[in-house]
Amino acid sequence: MSVSELLGNPVALSFIAATFLTLVSAVAVIWHKSIVYAAFFLSMLGVGNAILMTLLGYPVIALFHLVVYVGAAVTFILFSVVMLREAPMVELKERYLALIALALLSILLLYVFSGYVGMTSSYYVSYKEITALLVEKYWFALIIAAIALVTTLIEAITLARKEVVS
Repeated sequence: MSVSELLGNPVALSFIAATFLTLVSAVAVIWHKSIVYAAFFLSMLGVGNAILMTLLGYPVIALFHLVVYVGAAVTFILFSVVMLREAPMVELKERYLALIALALLSILLLYVFSGYVGMTSSYYVSYKEITALLVEKYWFALIIAAIALVTTLIEAITLARKEVVS
């Protein structure tokens, strides 16, 4: 595939952008000193992974990935930081170990997914049905989750502002 064909293909451009977002966010999670900002980059990593899952043809799994890993996991990390009021320090050798693991995992995933290049998915999921299910059947849980996410985000922003000032 030439560069001109690549630039004209929106799926390929989306894949490259999501891959770049995923890799940059993974490195930022490892190297950032503040856990609040690391949790933000962890959420960006989850968004990039959800985009990649959608491009592979699994939009329902991508939706649940966003809800569970980006929403709940990052919320629990930030809630833990709020409860502790003091962020634990990460040693430098653990950062290098995490970077080596990231590089090895990237090589493995490149090898595994290289066979999927050029494949198209014929599976279609109606987002209207998923939205109707969430709004009609699970509306109360959706409201509680939204309130918990917003509350934790406000507290995390307050903590991040205190870290910058001091």
